[in-house]
Amino acid sequence: MIGSAQQRLTRQFSERLPDRKSVWGVYAVIVFLVYSWTLVTSFYKLPSWMFYLTIGQILSIYAYLFSLNLLESIFLLVGVLFLHFTIFLPLKNKDEFQARSILIVFTLLVSSMTRLLLYKSYESSEAFVNGELTWWILTFFWVALFSIIMPKKKLFRSIFAGVAERVLIFLYIYIPLSFISLIIVTLRNIN
Repeated sequence: MIGSAQQRLTRQFSERLPDRKSVWGVYAVIVFLVYSWTLVTSFYKLPSWMFYLTIGQILSIYAYLFSLNLLESIFLLVGVLFLHFTIFLPLKNKDEFQARSILIVFTLLVSSMTRLLLYKSYESSEAFVNGELTWWILTFFWVALFSIIMPKKKLFRSIFAGVAERVLIFLYIYIPLSFISLIIVTLRNIN
């Protein structure tokens, strides 16, 4: 009795397990969004940094940023996989994993980026804090709606698969830079 229940559970888990290519595609989208957002926002500060920081100090800032981005992107991937095996378990279609996960990541990250752009001044910090709950309730509503309905359509699945395939090249750029950054950060903190 216990053996058959364990076999059923193992079979159900293995049927839900997405393939490696889908997971890498989702991670590539996460990496592209997180790292690109960091670079775009830091490029606004770069001209002022050049007045009072040396090149070595600027490079160390980017080393810390890339190290943090690596941790953030891994954390987001683990979060998406957790959602896939918990909340979205009843949907039972591993073909929709990549499209659903990309929609979740894209909607959450774009929402947080938009929120930061809308309330970037010190004067708007009170409005930022007061509207936090409403903003995220609406964001999670849209995430749930998009992630359940859109992956059912084959057209959307193929679009998201194409996006994931195209941003995969950024893994070859950002991940080695992140490991170099981790080495630099580790060496700086050891000394």
